[in-house]
Amino acid sequence: MIKDKKMIKRDILDKFRDIKSKEDYILPRQWLESDYFKTLRPEEKKIFKKAVNELISMGLVENVKGPELNLKLTQKGMDLIY
Repeated sequence: MIKDKKMIKRDILDKFRDIKSKEDYILPRQWLESDYFKTLRPEEKKIFKKAVNELISMGLVENVKGPELNLKLTQKGMDLIY
């Protein structure tokens, strides 16, 4: 089954739920790009960026400053998943 944008967003938010340290809600670049992105099919990779941008525009996550993609869960995101 091909993942759609909604499924990719859910995967990202689920990964935040799995983080053990609730003080630092940042998904490392390695998980986003190496562990997750590389497992996606080519058609899913095309919508990955759209899914991430939608999560950012909804205010659920933010991209931590830096050249790489490092997503941080916002308070709004925490309220949604916890």
